[in-house]
Amino acid sequence: MLPPRTVFEPAVNTGSVRLTNSDAETQEVEAELASAERAGLRLALIGRTLALLPIAGWYAWFGVPDGNYIGLAVASAFMLLGFVHLGLLVSRREKPWHRYAFLAADAVGLGLLVVLTPLNPGGASAAPQILVFHAYGVYYLFLVLAVAALSLSPRLVLFAGAAVVATLWAVFGWIVSHMPRTVTWGDLPANADRDTFVRVLLDPDFVGIGNRVEESAVILATAALLAVAVHRARNVVRARASAERQRQRVQAVFGQYVPPEVAGTILANQAALTPQTRTATILFSDIEGFTRLSERRPPAEVIRILNGFFDAATGTIGAHKGVVVSFVGDAVIAAFNAPLDLPDHAAAATRCGEALLALVARESFGGEDLRLRIGIATGPVASGSVGGTRRQTWTVYGDTVNLAQRLEGLNKERDTRLLVSEETARAAKAVAFKEVGTIAVRGRERPERVFTIEG
Repeated sequence: MLPPRTVFEPAVNTGSVRLTNSDAETQEVEAELASAERAGLRLALIGRTLALLPIAGWYAWFGVPDGNYIGLAVASAFMLLGFVHLGLLVSRREKPWHRYAFLAADAVGLGLLVVLTPLNPGGASAAPQILVFHAYGVYYLFLVLAVAALSLSPRLVLFAGAAVVATLWAVFGWIVSHMPRTVTWGDLPANADRDTFVRVLLDPDFVGIGNRVEESAVILATAALLAVAVHRARNVVRARASAERQRQRVQAVFGQYVPPEVAGTILANQAALTPQTRTATILFSDIEGFTRLSERRPPAEVIRILNGFFDAATGTIGAHKGVVVSFVGDAVIAAFNAPLDLPDHAAAATRCGEALLALVARESFGGEDLRLRIGIATGPVASGSVGGTRRQTWTVYGDTVNLAQRLEGLNKERDTRLLVSEETARAAKAVAFKEVGTIAVRGRERPERVFTIEG
């Protein structure tokens, strides 16, 4: 007997399955990215609001210090903007330009805080506002970059960097333009001594234009690096999403030709399907009188009947943890414990045989009442993916497969519907069997003790 093979063999190189993503799949991936952008921005806005709560709590507990209502107004405006933006995100009414507008508003708001908030509210004389840059630096401006980075949009990150630098120079220019006197690095004489350096740098009117240039360069460089990082993260997410879509599509297509379980195993770990020998149980089922049925039915109807039966049989075999190996003519070959582990495989195969007999007893297919003959054998089975580099199939080989087929044929002689080998009856302890007898099996030197299901 020739070893059974799958009827359909996909021309797929399982070592490197490549399918081009469709436009619909690409759109799905981009939609997932857009959803990730919204989720990240929502997280950033929530974090931004939580960061402002301590300020609001300070004002609520201690009151507004020295009448500094400007800080309270700016903090309140910041929280209000955050709530508005968060509401647009949650309601899905946000437009792409909203993000740029709200980020620009954040930058402008921070700039107004620098310009309008006095350093010494209530003091006898106001301290120069330029001291804000010396006392606090520009570190708070990086919060705008952080919010933009969580949105997973490289363009938004670059826009945030540009908006922050523009705000920095607008605020700096405004303050300097209102100073009656300015001191710069140019006021340092050549070969200035230590005392001269200290005097110039600590002068209240020292503006430090060069420092603003350095700060701008750092902000822009940080924005560029964050944009690159976000771009790479998007590519990783896109690649993984595309790979998952492709894996699902390959499994769906490949599963039409080989068992879905086998297709999934191949995609997860192709090494698991390398040729191997293990103890397994093989079920061989055949339709009685199929030749006569084929003679009196048109070919299209015969195929429809077979497809209906094969579909139902596949579901039954899968429900018992078996794997459909192949359809050969009107026969179904299934394996239990190959390639997927199944501890009680002999009993599972026997119960599956009973379920298949019950299936054809209660259902008709294409107007035909079918009768099955089933043979089940347990023993060593060679299984694996075989073929060339460009064309492969998964199948099972061995004397156990041959025995299952021989037992199926013996049903006709013994007027039975299901016969199992002695090894199957011995392994399936939970099933009640009745011995049919010791029978000479074609192709085997020694007779085989054969059993059927009790009752």
